[in-house]
Amino acid sequence: MTNWLDKDKIKITLDARPLLAQGIHPLERVQQECATLNPGEIFEIITPFPPAPMIEKMAAAGFATHMESTADGMFHSYFRKL
Repeated sequence: MTNWLDKDKIKITLDARPLLAQGIHPLERVQQECATLNPGEIFEIITPFPPAPMIEKMAAAGFATHMESTADGMFHSYFRKL
């Protein structure tokens, strides 16, 4: 775990699986939701695969990023507003 990931600071969690099942890419929603965060707050997204392009876009937008996989094969990605 990265040193800034305090799960108490997660303000928004999005399970992207239902969106993905409908053929909807969650990037736009992630960007909109992350824009509402205050500095230090964290957005979490749950996906069935590593969302590498999304992580790159959020890092380029100035967010700290971290991803971890869980035993059930899901990936939890975290974006912290700086």
